Amino acid sequence: MPKVKLKTNSLGRGGLLTVIVALITFLSAARSSATLPVSCWDAASEFNDSKNPDAANPSGVWSYGWKKTLTGGFFFAQTPYNDPPNVSSWTSGSGFPLISHLSRSVPVSGGVNPATFPPHVLSLHPGPDGEYVVLRFTAPADGTYKISGQFYALDDNNTGTTTDAWILQNDNKTEAFSGKVDYYGGTKSASFTSTLFQLKRGDRLDFQVGYGANRNHFYDSTGLNALIEKIK
Repeated sequence: MPKVKLKTNSLGRGGLLTVIVALITFLSAARSSATLPVSCWDAASEFNDSKNPDAANPSGVWSYGWKKTLTGGFFFAQTPYNDPPNVSSWTSGSGFPLISHLSRSVPVSGGVNPATFPPHVLSLHPGPDGEYVVLRFTAPADGTYKISGQFYALDDNNTGTTTDAWILQNDNKTEAFSGKVDYYGGTKSASFTSTLFQLKRGDRLDFQVGYGANRNHFYDSTGLNALIEKIK
């Protein structure tokens, strides 16, 4: 294809002005599209692995931590735990509660009684004294947020996963989502598809897992799929 040379003297002053205005409009549109606000978040894929060079807690809209009681104060899980090459986690100083992420696309087994977790799973494990493990989402703007996903059992050892699962808005138990996960009790998952929350900027949604009705945390690893969309 032959090269086309643009001669400004052939455009005239008016034609050149039109070209300049069009170029400015194009660059402004490109800049705007590059800075569009994020309106969808995925808990597992956005997990900031504790082994990453830029590991941080909190990380963007997400915080990893725990509570002594369902609506108690939130503590950041600042202790990294890694099981190379696949598993990385944030935990309390005692080891539990624990939030883990399987970063590689291969199943892994670990622990005295191995349980195989699926690839890219986000696992929440409560504490031994009734502490709740918490994944916190902090709303970046006012709006209506649609929450879709599920808590699900990961461990089939002994009693299997037996946990209570919650989504609390600003620690309000009255308006909370609640469910239970019981591997051998017929409720392997607790789904919260298309649940809506009205949030102000800075409001919190806490995805929480406790040790359930049997009051022990053994074999209680609980998977979490959570997709959050700002729809208004």
